[in-house]
Amino acid sequence: VTNMSENITRKERDSSLTTPYSVRNRGIQLVCFDGQVPSKETVSDQGVRKQTLKALERVRTVAAEAGVSRHELMRTTVYLTDMSQLEEVTQAYDEFFEGQRPSRTFVGVKQLPNGATVQIEATGVCD
Repeated sequence: VTNMSENITRKERDSSLTTPYSVRNRGIQLVCFDGQVPSKETVSDQGVRKQTLKALERVRTVAAEAGVSRHELMRTTVYLTDMSQLEEVTQAYDEFFEGQRPSRTFVGVKQLPNGATVQIEATGVCD
């Protein structure tokens, strides 16, 4: 958990900016969650869409233990063993997050724990 209650002022100028700028962070905490994979049972008899939903349910469980709701998840990294399955993962995300999904990055990998095709790690915020 990282406390982000400081104000940060930047004095440097970017050539596209006419004045210095500042960034102000509210008193929030970032909470990072390890990658979650579906259970071996789910992996053995389910496709990537169901595996994604199960991995997201595991993310929701660990996030809830830290006081973070699924709507407070800001970012996820999705590891996939087959990048051609992006559309199915996106459908599962839309279903799980009800259209308000966090930003995400996809990373192609050779293999994952439990023989899964998907693993999801997340970062959330709490006040």
